[in-house]
Amino acid sequence: MAAVAAGIALVVGAGGYAYASGQLVSVASAIDDVFFGSTAPTEVRNKVGRPVDATATSDGVTISADAIVGDEHNYAVVYSISRADGKAFGTIGKDASGTLTIDGKYPSADFDQSMDAASAQGGESYFYDADPSDNAIQMVVKYTTNASVIGATTHASFRGLSLLDPTTYHEAGTMATGSWDLKFKLNYQSDSVSLKPAGSLKVAGTPGSVRGVSVSPVGVTVSYTVDGLQKAPASGKWSSDYLDLGTITVTMRDGSTVSVPSGAASSQEKDGKTVCTVGSFFDGLIDPANVASVSFGGVTATR
Repeated sequence: MAAVAAGIALVVGAGGYAYASGQLVSVASAIDDVFFGSTAPTEVRNKVGRPVDATATSDGVTISADAIVGDEHNYAVVYSISRADGKAFGTIGKDASGTLTIDGKYPSADFDQSMDAASAQGGESYFYDADPSDNAIQMVVKYTTNASVIGATTHASFRGLSLLDPTTYHEAGTMATGSWDLKFKLNYQSDSVSLKPAGSLKVAGTPGSVRGVSVSPVGVTVSYTVDGLQKAPASGKWSSDYLDLGTITVTMRDGSTVSVPSGAASSQEKDGKTVCTVGSFFDGLIDPANVASVSFGGVTATR
């Protein structure tokens, strides 16, 4: 996965999560306290997982896993990347959309992360600079999984850091050519609320039923069953049309809304039906205690 996309950093303060009332946390307020061989242990403080000594150094660059936040199926890990000699990777800036740049180019990582507990996962990543006064940059990796991963052992592998041309996205420079492997416990405290769905679900013209809806600081998860099957490709079973819920809208108690597209998903065909789970990430954090409802596909789930 090439970590290039712009994003909004998650914020954690000494007392736990830092929220804007009913709104997403902005880049401007992020981040004072990053929330985000052998298996490094992970301590949990104020709901946030803090890996202990999960670090690797290669080609004069050190990468460390700093923190983890999420719920049973959605989580985010913050990594810090710095040169061991104390020098900066280059001149740090942002493009017009807020994406981090180094000497006018986009940082990118040849990166993979797997864990023992999940057989399927999908996600996104981005870079930001938590502290302009030091020489480190941060990379946030968000994943949604088909199983609860809290307490699982995760393996993170970096195979080179490069710079991409902002116009062509072709490689236009090298940050480091090393190899970094980190192994740590994915410990953190889930913070989510469950909602009760009402209404008639229809996905790709096929009726279905909602099994569960939950919202956490990092995203929303919807589990549902579609009353039908789709022909699977030769590569295996999947139900692409059934995995698209369209836009998912979260309404807060103050009336404000946060809309996200249908995200990473998984499905399993059983007894002539398709059992699906979709997880979508917010751009920042919301306070699940302030969620009033979640709407998608003709269904509204409330507290």
